[in-house]
Amino acid sequence: MPRKQWESAFEQRREDILHDWETFLRFASIGTDPAHKAECEACARWLRDRLDHSGFESRVVATAGNPFVHALRPGNPDKPAILIYGHYDVQPVDPLEDWTTPPFEPTWRKDRLYARGAQDNKGQIFYTICAIESLIAAQKLDRTVIFIIEGEEEFGSDSLNQALDAWSDQIQAEALLVHDTGTVSSGAPTLIMGLRGILQFECTLQGATHDLHSGIHGGLAPNAAQAAAAICASLHDATGRVAIPGFYDGVIPPSDRERTLAAASPLSPETYRAETGTTPDGGQRDLPPYERVGFLPTLEINGLHSGYGGPGSKTIIPAQALIKLSARIVHGQDPATLIETVTQYLKEQAPPGISMQITQAHIGGPGLRFDPEAPLLADVQQALAAVKPDQPIVHRWEGASIPIVARLAEVSGATPLLTGFGHEDDRIHAPNESFSLDQFRNGFLYTALLLAQR
Repeated sequence: MPRKQWESAFEQRREDILHDWETFLRFASIGTDPAHKAECEACARWLRDRLDHSGFESRVVATAGNPFVHALRPGNPDKPAILIYGHYDVQPVDPLEDWTTPPFEPTWRKDRLYARGAQDNKGQIFYTICAIESLIAAQKLDRTVIFIIEGEEEFGSDSLNQALDAWSDQIQAEALLVHDTGTVSSGAPTLIMGLRGILQFECTLQGATHDLHSGIHGGLAPNAAQAAAAICASLHDATGRVAIPGFYDGVIPPSDRERTLAAASPLSPETYRAETGTTPDGGQRDLPPYERVGFLPTLEINGLHSGYGGPGSKTIIPAQALIKLSARIVHGQDPATLIETVTQYLKEQAPPGISMQITQAHIGGPGLRFDPEAPLLADVQQALAAVKPDQPIVHRWEGASIPIVARLAEVSGATPLLTGFGHEDDRIHAPNESFSLDQFRNGFLYTALLLAQR
């Protein structure tokens, strides 16, 4: 079916689709907060019932944490299956006072729907479900389709990760569709060619048994805040490169083809400043932005806490300090080796009189990098080109992480195909998250066009 027929299919169901999208968004499925576990379970049941109604064999799978939904619609056994991944859990809503309208009361303002999860990932997984429903109604879907929709993506996917081996036989597929990404700032159709993995660290520094008077003990007692600042300052050299020995072991430089594709869509400093309020001057400033984000690992200070931060002054020598770090790692790096490398370095930096305890060293997942010449990418490019024929397709090596994707690809044997229609304006993870009707419709059209040709 050509694009116009899928546009018509969307318009015929538009009111019902938008109504059900709003219903989906009303579940306060904050996966990381145990107080919302019942909402997560109710949301999973709603998805199960929706997919059942669409002709899938669906179930809610209990885990030690939040459940995931597994749904199967058998098709032609001679054709490889399609595995689709998404998540129904959403980020916390803090600070609540910054929301213009309540985060779980979906509200249209012009052509945008505002709610927590409007884009990430409820909007994007729901347009996928709706497109598949239209394919089924038009008798244009003869392949086996499998859904895995989980409730812990926003904090590591641990429960799904632990369950996957037992589900290996039931999720074998040719392609793994992940609609949890976005486009470049211009809105041009964007094909994600790689993801970084993630490691997370937390360490505490302890000096004296309690905060000390800075006059009486100044010049004598070690200062935990000063120690934390010195450790953080030692993590990078003057060029922005991570200074930990061995940190770059295993990094594979981009190929000439990858450089050409990545450089075809350069980052505009003006656009970046308009979107973020700052300039793209972090990391190794002697390298182009696309290489810093897509092909190199990073180590970021996520939090540095110590001493007094209230009004006025409090003349103390802090006894404790806390450092939170995260590393985004790339394909070729071994997460287990690198986590040991960073942990050992941190321990060696504690000055005399300061004890250090590593309270967290967590592997979220490895990095991924896809072959630009992979045969399945031709189908994706054709579908993207049909959605936005007036704009060239952008190939982007993404700096963010979806940790479970590498594991799903490994267990299912599927080739990951990552696309999405999110945008910086959607403000995911922040107050006033939203997703426009146009973005939702584009995702619907892309999914229908891709699967209709498969």
